[in-house]
Amino acid sequence: MKNIENLKALICTAKYLTKYEPILNTNNLDIYAYEALSKFELSRSSLSTEDIFRELHKNNQLFYYLEKRNKRLQVDNFAENKTLFLNFDADIFVSDEQKEYWKNFLKPIKNKVVVEITENGSDDETSAQTIHEFSQWLNYNSINTALDDYAQDGTMFSFKLMNESKYVKIDKSFLREIKKNKNFFYYLEGFVKTMRLNGKKTIIEGVETLADLQIAKDVNSDYVQGYLFKELIIEK
Repeated sequence: MKNIENLKALICTAKYLTKYEPILNTNNLDIYAYEALSKFELSRSSLSTEDIFRELHKNNQLFYYLEKRNKRLQVDNFAENKTLFLNFDADIFVSDEQKEYWKNFLKPIKNKVVVEITENGSDDETSAQTIHEFSQWLNYNSINTALDDYAQDGTMFSFKLMNESKYVKIDKSFLREIKKNKNFFYYLEGFVKTMRLNGKKTIIEGVETLADLQIAKDVNSDYVQGYLFKELIIEK
């Protein structure tokens, strides 16, 4: 993926797929929403796009081109009568052209979607400022947001972003840490309670076992998401 021409060829020719991963109510396990996740299919195998997107951060126009296609397909192919969570990286929201395009794309569907604000792992001031400006724009236009990957290594903590978000998605690393050190349970419990007191909804990611689900119930998280519910995934 280091060769940008190879990357461009992949993006232009590979078959694009979307997985719609369910987000469930923790108490009754009713499906509350779905998160759209991107996949490329190449040589009969589905590839994770993590490395691809990491490389795309070095080529803004190619990244923007891909995400225009991705987001349009994610919305158009979604037939469920549920809220749709869409991952957005603020790096494709920097030029006037990009801002105008995403305004026209998001505003007509703002009552049906939640924008997950993702980070590229950079902690430099320019990146942080771009993310804050994107969050402010979404709030100004009354578009609900979710702060993604809370507590994941490499992501920044920001009260401002948290206060501007309706949802906080708690990274799977929290559950992994609790398995190694049970005292972190009280950290998670306190965080979920704090979010509720401030009018936020919490989503615990990475729920893979019934024990993980029980932790989510014990800390009173609003929603859960993860491999435990793989049979409910929709792929298009």
